Amino acid sequence: MLTGWGRWATLIVGKRVVVRSELVFTHFTCNQNCTYCSVRRASDDRATIGGDAVRERIRAALAKGAREIVLTGGEPGMRRDLVDLVRFAREAGAEAVGLETNATLLDLEAARALREAGLSFVRVNLSGWGEAHDLITRDPGGFARTLAGLRALVAAGLDVGIVSVVVRSTLELLPALPERLAEATADVGRLSGITVRVPTSSPDPSELVSYEAAVPVLVALDESSRKAGLPVKLAPDSGPPPCVFPHAGRIAHLYALTPGARPRDDHTKAAACAGCQMDDRCSGLPSAYLARFPLPTLRPITEDRVRRRLALISTVEEQVLRELAQPNRFANPDTGEVIEEELIRVNFHCNQACRFCFVSTHLPPAGDDLIRDVILRAAQAGKQVTLTGGEPTLNARLVEYVRLARDHGPHRVSLQTNAIRLADAALTASLVEAGMGSVQASLHGSYAELCDAMTEAPGTFDKQVLGIDNLHAHADVHLTINFVITQGNYTDLPEFVRFCAARWPRAFLNISFVGASSDVVPKEKALVPAYADVLPFLLEAIDEARARSMDIGGFESMCGIPLCLVPESSRPLFAADIPDGYDGGEFVKPDACRGCALTRKCFGMRRGYFDLYGGHELHAVAAHADAV
Repeated sequence: MLTGWGRWATLIVGKRVVVRSELVFTHFTCNQNCTYCSVRRASDDRATIGGDAVRERIRAALAKGAREIVLTGGEPGMRRDLVDLVRFAREAGAEAVGLETNATLLDLEAARALREAGLSFVRVNLSGWGEAHDLITRDPGGFARTLAGLRALVAAGLDVGIVSVVVRSTLELLPALPERLAEATADVGRLSGITVRVPTSSPDPSELVSYEAAVPVLVALDESSRKAGLPVKLAPDSGPPPCVFPHAGRIAHLYALTPGARPRDDHTKAAACAGCQMDDRCSGLPSAYLARFPLPTLRPITEDRVRRRLALISTVEEQVLRELAQPNRFANPDTGEVIEEELIRVNFHCNQACRFCFVSTHLPPAGDDLIRDVILRAAQAGKQVTLTGGEPTLNARLVEYVRLARDHGPHRVSLQTNAIRLADAALTASLVEAGMGSVQASLHGSYAELCDAMTEAPGTFDKQVLGIDNLHAHADVHLTINFVITQGNYTDLPEFVRFCAARWPRAFLNISFVGASSDVVPKEKALVPAYADVLPFLLEAIDEARARSMDIGGFESMCGIPLCLVPESSRPLFAADIPDGYDGGEFVKPDACRGCALTRKCFGMRRGYFDLYGGHELHAVAAHADAV
């Protein structure tokens, strides 16, 4: 069994995040014999694997401050007392209990018993498919049993993650794994993702591969995982470092790098590391790797936009909590009434990869209990609950979350989505039945070539269009289509309006402007256009919408456009005053805004935009022209 790959547990004590996970080995024998495994032993010392001895190790881990106990081996499924050990860990005070397994010995009855005993999550070892995987595990028929066990764990309602390794035997197998999982697992959304390790030791050294050999496999795995809706991460203690990839910015979501990486005796830093912007959060290369392979080609991270994509502000857990829920103002689409809204990210990963997205898509999802708690508190407080992501439809519990919010709050639930998965008409109908009343579906171009380039997800435009078709068919769902203006698509605005008016005439077109705000959004003119360049196309788009009796707007939001640049007739009829400090200091109002009649209703311009272009494009609106 391959142990120690990462899962981010989020526990809250008061207002403080407390995370401590401890591996507890139940024994070291295994019913498989993977070519790369350095843990498996031919026999066990009975004195150390008895139930009392394992329970003592659990008690000792908790006494040292662990809040999460992970039972591992060997193969824990071989133990007859596994359910009892899970129950003991819970009763002894563990906030969460996990299991690392090959799943070959688990059926539905066993999976349900483990969950009832308090098992929180499972990590299943799987690095290939079919008979090829059996050759790696040296267990004929083992793959079929693993797949059956995996399905049983999912059916039992457990959170299941996959752990894979990049070794010589798996190089050709891994890229196809996400698609195979999606096909074979009816509830693929229950899978928390795939965590990958590139080992530096093995009982069979010929299985070890260089980072140069691993990188293209990791890139291919990431691309296929995005299409399947499964997030991929590198295990926290695994290489290669991001500087080994030719384009580090494109795979930044594989990492979770925070400042203050501790010096490690078993790692070495090369001379090139001194000039890398990630030097404060990367431990370098494993000494065991350098003892076997030459130093790989390193490309130190020098671009600020790549650094921002790779960097975390603090710990993973703290950042998940920081971004999980966000207060906002919601304008009722029918009355214009402004009510308090809570944006809740039910996961962070996405099946598209828009460079202008401000969400930290590299973060793991919060735990189910925490998400439910946040939804419940927002609904009971009378807020508009808006479920978002990442891409929220990748969460298999989305229908449950919609129903939870609707059952405990006064408003129908809102959803922000790219609509790819809503191409499934049954899923769309289930969400509507559960209480979804409004949807903001993103679409950033009028034709596939442009839209797929904007989202860096080839082949998804057609699915988005079908998903929006399904939403439009539900006349009781308020449909908003969100177009984010960037340097790459603003000239398409008029044609985009014509396209939407012809296909979805009752939709509201929400026009957003790329926000150079979050650390993950590049603050560069190659992405952020100037208002002056955009305005002619925007004005034409507004005229096109008016000619087709189609509603267009959204300019007053934090993702909108300074209201002085919007034609008076297109300024919102309803716009409440913006509370002081509501923007968190993200916006500025240059000298040109002085005396503007709209100053209480307009955010101004983002600091990132001001840094790029200054504030000369804005002007004060006279009081008599205030139609807001």
